[in-house]
Amino acid sequence: MRRWAVSVLIMGSLALGGCSVEKARALQGAALQFRNESLSAIEAIDTMRKRELEAPTRSSAEIRQAFVNRILNSKVEVSGEIIDLAIDPFQPPKVAEWDTFIADLRNQYEGFSEIFNKLDSRSTVSRDEVKKSAEYAKTLTVQMAVLAKAISDNPPVLVQHRTTAIVKLQAIKKEYQSIQARIKAGETALIARKAELENQAGEVLGEWQQIKQEEQRILELTVAQCMRAAAMGKEVIEAANHYDDLDLNQMNALIPRILTTASTFTGRDYTTLRTKATRIVSEIQTDPLWRGVAQKLLDQANAAAGSRIPDRGEEVGIRNLEK
Repeated sequence: MRRWAVSVLIMGSLALGGCSVEKARALQGAALQFRNESLSAIEAIDTMRKRELEAPTRSSAEIRQAFVNRILNSKVEVSGEIIDLAIDPFQPPKVAEWDTFIADLRNQYEGFSEIFNKLDSRSTVSRDEVKKSAEYAKTLTVQMAVLAKAISDNPPVLVQHRTTAIVKLQAIKKEYQSIQARIKAGETALIARKAELENQAGEVLGEWQQIKQEEQRILELTVAQCMRAAAMGKEVIEAANHYDDLDLNQMNALIPRILTTASTFTGRDYTTLRTKATRIVSEIQTDPLWRGVAQKLLDQANAAAGSRIPDRGEEVGIRNLEK
């Protein structure tokens, strides 16, 4: 239904205005830009989730030593599955809801490509059909805006990177406290080791700060891409709604204007970006022309954002080896 409706949006605009194919193609070009930016946003969202679940890079020696430690200290019977898990305990869980969500998003926006095959058909449709098709295009635009807000409210967390740092710091802390007690008991030879552990703890602090910086970078890039798509979609819908009143020159100026508007959404100033995202969603929720679809899509986006990682607090896989 969405694909049929978006196709009607362009064909209907052509028929109602009685204008040239060039005018319709100007609107077509704007719609194509929106479609491309939206697909880039979906890819950014899916990449964000993959980054959240990926394990830190490890050397062959680290992988071997970790395997030996896990398999020899495991409290479960050895099996092929346990061996594989000991080699790579960071295997990300499959989340069917998330995969379905992303696939559905891609299908919706890829449907825009079907508009252009029928552009020159000059099919005649009623004004009501054009209005109905605009509603579906509006849904796609609102969806991008609420995705930006949902990601802002559920920012990315590099789970495995955080877990690795936490486990490392826990080991340092345990040894450090043991050494402190032994030094107090007179084992002064351990003072040098105590200093080494203090340096190692400082290194973990640096790692943690880098993790947080990377999480912020991913957040900014993903939200900015969603907002660029939403800004483009809003311009496209406005142009479609005023299609009869716009001449060819005004339509030809549409794409440069859309690109200029979208270029203001960058990740360099996240505070401003988040404010823009919140403002646009608020406008959508209060606008009688948009709010009908806004809340439902916002609920769906929040649910999908929350399902990216089933349990952010657990170290994936390792607990199975400790049972």
